[in-house]
Amino acid sequence: MNLDIYNSIIHGNISPKIGLMPADYFDISHLLDNCPETLTEIESRLKEVLGKKLQVNFDAGVPVNISQFLSNPNYTRIEVDYFPPEILLPIAVPQTPTQRFYHFIITAEAKRLKLRLLQSVEILKDDICAKQEVKEVLKQLARYAKAIQEQTQTDPILPFLLTQIVKLYFETILIFDVLLSVTDYIAFSDFYFSRLNRQPDEIETAAYNRAVNIHQAQRLYTAFDTSQVQTLLPQLYTDLATTPTDNSLIAVTCALENAIFMKARKVDIPEFEKIIEPTFAKSILKDEKQALNNRLNPISNPREALIEIENFAGNLPDLPKITLDTANLLTLSIPRQLYNYLREQDELYKTNAAQMFVPIVQNESAKSSKPKAIQQKATFQQQKATAQKLIAFLSGYNRKNEKIISDDNFARLTTYICSLIDTGTVPTNIQPISHTGTSNEYLRYTFYLIHKELYTTRPIRPEWIELLHNVFTQFKDVDTKTTRKKFSTVPPHYEKDVKDIEKQKKQ
Repeated sequence: MNLDIYNSIIHGNISPKIGLMPADYFDISHLLDNCPETLTEIESRLKEVLGKKLQVNFDAGVPVNISQFLSNPNYTRIEVDYFPPEILLPIAVPQTPTQRFYHFIITAEAKRLKLRLLQSVEILKDDICAKQEVKEVLKQLARYAKAIQEQTQTDPILPFLLTQIVKLYFETILIFDVLLSVTDYIAFSDFYFSRLNRQPDEIETAAYNRAVNIHQAQRLYTAFDTSQVQTLLPQLYTDLATTPTDNSLIAVTCALENAIFMKARKVDIPEFEKIIEPTFAKSILKDEKQALNNRLNPISNPREALIEIENFAGNLPDLPKITLDTANLLTLSIPRQLYNYLREQDELYKTNAAQMFVPIVQNESAKSSKPKAIQQKATFQQQKATAQKLIAFLSGYNRKNEKIISDDNFARLTTYICSLIDTGTVPTNIQPISHTGTSNEYLRYTFYLIHKELYTTRPIRPEWIELLHNVFTQFKDVDTKTTRKKFSTVPPHYEKDVKDIEKQKKQ
């Protein structure tokens, strides 16, 4: 496979000239905005962009399947990762039309070469021939890297091309690693030393390690082994500490932790594409919380509930230690979110256990006074009654004499709140309330008052904010983080308006 575009930039007729903009730039500039996804589209786009500057025959050197003539061919299908290998090396943003032109053809060619290699391996259907095809591309890339390093030209295009060649070299190795042995390519540090005359810096090394770890995580998921995954997870945590906004890294980490959880539960581990879906983790979390609540609800003694929580936690798999900042990134990790939920329940029941008995205070003049009654934990029925009292005004009329919530909607709202109190989880199949005669602020603060009366104010239970947003469509453009931040903010005139509405209802 020939690398004509890269060769022509380094040695040929499209070698960059300092400050020289392509003559037809404004005719092709709209083609440089994005790179297509398929091989055919990429090659077509490159021909349009290059025009007469370089005539490339992309079909030259396409391999032919000769496996029928081989005595015992072996064929290993290349499984492309859900998150394809990507080494995020520092790349400067193009500042001029010339740089924009070269950035496009260089990055598009890198994408094309990987797709063309995948196509070639599929055509050849023979590991020996496929391996040779990949090795030949790697040799050309290594040779071009050396050639760029030896040039004295100061044009910024060549350093960009060099970075892309390094990326492409090692991304190609990761994609086709099942065909290659360690003697078929140059190791990462050795490549920098032998081709770039230096050692990779910390950023470059971290970017390479991150790509390797994400690739390895997906391979381990396919052939799952808990002990190997437990060994890899700390490396993923280290990567997360340096790149906390990397969504693919977060996704594979959560996927492995969720697979460990499901393996411990002795249930089938789903396909990778499914386990990284947010709805999958949320569904499992809801079921697990429901199961815990079903075990806790019949228990009236907080001390017995604490034992039940401890038993539930004991059935969760052990995970490697992690910093709090990193743990906060793994919002779709089922075991970690369950640990957080159990911790909240543990704190709640410990508080209730401590309040079961109120100390008896006696003085010399009141030695014969009776001890205060035992303060029992509010029953679910009492909690529901408290909530219904706090939302009662919503069944009334506002200042404009408009019904705040229709009777049917109010009945549904009451049912949803009672269900959340009973189960600790947001009910399914909620029929949203599309219109109310009150503001977001009044609804939000009402839910806060319910939460405060039932559970105190800390920790805030996210289920109540989720219920608020799910029930009332007027919150569709409001971020749940904003609601949480303003949860306890008292709207102006709230208390007076509620009293006036209640007074009007009694008349």
